[in-house]
This record gives sequence, C-alpha cells and structure tokens, in this order.
Amino acid sequence: MEKVKEIFSKIKINNLSKKNIIGILVIIFAVLVIFFIVSSVIKGNKNRTCNNLREEILAKTDAYVEENKLWPTLNGTNQVINLADLEDGIVFKDYMISGTVTYTKYNDEFIKTLDIENADYCTTKDFKNETDKYEENKNVKVNAYFNYYEVDSYNSKWTNFYPSEDISTEETNGVLLPLDERYLPQVPKNAVITEYVRETKTYYSHRDKRWRWYKNNIKYSDFSSTKPDGYSKKDESTKTTTEQTEWSLNYPEEYDYRHIKSTIGYRWYYLAEDGETKIYWNNGEYSPDSPGTEYKKDTTLSAPMYAYTEDVWRWYNGNTKRIYSSYSSSKPSGYNYKDEETLTYTNWSGFRDESELNNSNKSYREERTDTYSRYLIKYDIYSYPMFDNPVTLEELENKLGKSYEELSNDKSIKIEVSFKFQYE
Repeated sequence: MEKVKEIFSKIKINNLSKKNIIGILVIIFAVLVIFFIVSSVIKGNKNRTCNNLREEILAKTDAYVEENKLWPTLNGTNQVINLADLEDGIVFKDYMISGTVTYTKYNDEFIKTLDIENADYCTTKDFKNETDKYEENKNVKVNAYFNYYEVDSYNSKWTNFYPSEDISTEETNGVLLPLDERYLPQVPKNAVITEYVRETKTYYSHRDKRWRWYKNNIKYSDFSSTKPDGYSKKDESTKTTTEQTEWSLNYPEEYDYRHIKSTIGYRWYYLAEDGETKIYWNNGEYSPDSPGTEYKKDTTLSAPMYAYTEDVWRWYNGNTKRIYSSYSSSKPSGYNYKDEETLTYTNWSGFRDESELNNSNKSYREERTDTYSRYLIKYDIYSYPMFDNPVTLEELENKLGKSYEELSNDKSIKIEVSFKFQYE
C-alpha cells in the first residue's frame, strides 16, 4: 500500500481523465497480484527446501542415535546431538551447518527439536513463550517439569473361588478376569491398581451309577413297550421311560404307552458377508432350538414339531417274577444279580475342592473337574503432590538427593512428568 501511495503522489490527478485513472489502478492491482503470487511461490519453494533440509538432518541424526543407542529412556529426559559429531556434517548452500537436534522422551514417543545455524533462510528462528498445547509436525522445544507423590502399597483380600463359566476367555492385562467385575475384590476409589493376581484350583463333581439288583435268576426279556416273542407277562415294577426322540415335523402314531410332546419349530439363518443374503441352517430344516449363537430365527416360517417318550418294561414267562431291590450303586445284601439294563445315574453333585473318587467307589462313580479361580488385587495409594508447583529435573534431583534413575526405581514414590512447549 505504501508503494501505491508513492505512485499516486507522483501523478497529477487533475491532469488525468477518469478513464486514465481507472487504467492506472488496474495496472497497479495487477502488479500487486503478481507480486503476491511470486512472493508466495518463493516462500513455498523456501519452505520445501527447508523441510527437505530438516528431513535430511533428522535422517542422519536418527541413524546416529540408533547406532550409538542414545535414545532417552526416562520420561522427560533428552539427548542432544551436535551436528558437528555427524560424519561429513550437513552442508547447505556450500556452507557447513552448525547446531543441534534434541531428542526428548515425551511419554511413549520422541519429540525432535532442531536448532540450526548458518543455514541461510532455513536457520532456526527464536522459540516463543511456553504453552501447554502440543501440536505435531512443528519444530517445538520441549520443557519437562517434575513432581512426585509418596506411595503406599496394599493387597486386597482374596475373593471366593469362581467356576470357569464365570471367567472370561480373553486376557485383560495378562490375566483372565471374571466376566462380572463385581466378582473382583473391592479397593478404594483412588487406588492405582498395579496387578491382578489370579489363583486357580481344581474342583471336583461326581455322579454315581445305580442299578436294580435281584435275588432269583429268572430269565427276562430286554426292555420293550410291547410283548416280545416268547414272553407272556410284563413286570410292572421294571417300568421305565425311554429318552425323548428328536423333534420332527412328522406326527407319530399314537399308542397308550407313547407320550407325545409338541412345540413350534422355525427355520434358522445367518447373514452372508453382503449383509443381505440369508444362509439357512441345514438347507432350511426346522428346529425349535437355535443351532448356534450366530443364527437368527425366521419368524415368518414356523411349523408344529413333535417328539415322544415311551414306557417300557421287562417281560417274563411263568408265575415267578424276579425279586428286585430298589436302585443301588452297590450290591444290597441278599441280592446277587445286577440288572445291567436298569442302569441310571444320580444327578451330578456340586463342585468341591476335594475329590470324592476313591478305590472303594471307582466301580460306579464318575468324576468331572473344573478350574475355579479366585482373585487378589495389588494396588497403590498416592499422597497429594509433594511440591506446590512442578520443578525442573535438576531441582528434583537436588531436593531429593537422588538421580532420576534412582527415583524411578524407588517403589515408595511416583514421579509425575508434565510438559510445556515452545514453538519456533
């Protein structure tokens, strides 16, 4: 704008026509536009040149740091690399660049700060005032400040033991935890959990086989609902019921010894990868129960389904029946014969932490096991910050009389690192 004023000051507007003035303004505007375009192009070229230079510097310093294992390991610490230490150095516009690259450990990453000189227009500018905000992809100087807390460590009480069905199959922090977090021990709200401890133990459950035993060895038929060939009488005391048949769309024939049940069956499907095509279980077979968790019920297609059980008996001839005992796992006194076909099972017992299978009962007892888990939580309680305001690393080490590394390994304190940033 100063140039525009200077031009106008040299023009005797009174001697020019209105048309000439407009023409001059157009020319001036065009000159300014060209000036700004050229300036922007030049600035853009300079920025690209400087960015390429900085990438070259960082590539060499990264290799140097890696080769010499100089990466800072403690949060908030840094490693300063002098460009003069690099093999062959860095040359820009025929001049050897001087300066440093500072590697600062910022939590789980490294921030690299360039401070270079003798690099013409790429020379680093002054860093501005501190700010709390971190912006990536900018040349930024990192300032770390430190505070600490006193730490007391505690253990919770152990929980009860829980069965495997209540335990997740996916690890959390390297431990299989309960599906319901309420099963974990209670700890204070301000607790900092350092470890979940899981202890496992084998629990046992059992069931017993039972049979009916008989005294007199009378020949009996197999179990049957109807009179088998060669047998004339049924022994009512041997009555039992068969297992239920599979569900079927076919309605079974009716008999007085048959007990028919009915329910509603559906076709089940899951969606293909396209999210639209339905893939039916067993090519559209009906079932009252879901074939798997991935299947959905097609409620538009239903049908009645049937299943049944049957009463069955042992059959005999003559006037003498067997004299049966009640169901027993071991031979009752006076009953010398076991009727193998009367085999039945007791219900499974509850799980206990000791096995009840031994030599005296192994002939009729079956056992199953489950892995039960219980939990303890290790946790820390922090004091309030020990400094009113965070301090530098040097001040921290002086106040506590220990190096940062020693403090980091001291389980009785917790170091807190905060950061501030200065942008170029």
